[in-house]
Amino acid sequence: MRLAKSLVLPAFLALSLAAQAQGLDGVWHRTGMDDIHAAILACTADMNFITRPIARYKLTNVNPAYQKITLAITPQQVSVKLDDRVPILMPGNGQEAPWTREDGEKFMVAAHPQGNELVQTFRNDEGARTNVFKLSPDGKTLTLYVTVTSPRIPKPLTYTMTFGR
Repeated sequence: MRLAKSLVLPAFLALSLAAQAQGLDGVWHRTGMDDIHAAILACTADMNFITRPIARYKLTNVNPAYQKITLAITPQQVSVKLDDRVPILMPGNGQEAPWTREDGEKFMVAAHPQGNELVQTFRNDEGARTNVFKLSPDGKTLTLYVTVTSPRIPKPLTYTMTFGR
């Protein structure tokens, strides 16, 4: 019995450490999310009737409900791939780099990996977006916290999505 216990406990510890070592890297599939449309409506509710529909249209177009996220983090480079889009490549040291979205809009983008969290920032003259990817303590759930700010909207747009392996 002692032999069995001495073999089982190290095996469980090894499995637990392997799950933690995997970290943020990998392919994640959406398991839940806030109502992004409702968040956009709330964020733009105080705007006037002329600018409100324009803001809602723009925010809806650039805040899709991602189905899949693929993360690859090394000391040299951070890669974030959203659904089947081209990966966003950023230096691994937190420095900003130029990036152009599919619609031609240009941004400065940066990634700050730290432990079980990755903070990705986008900024240009129109505003900023921060994506915080946070791994759960058990390593099974990735939560994406999104915050969009702009001088053109009265308050930040915020929402979350959750992902599993």
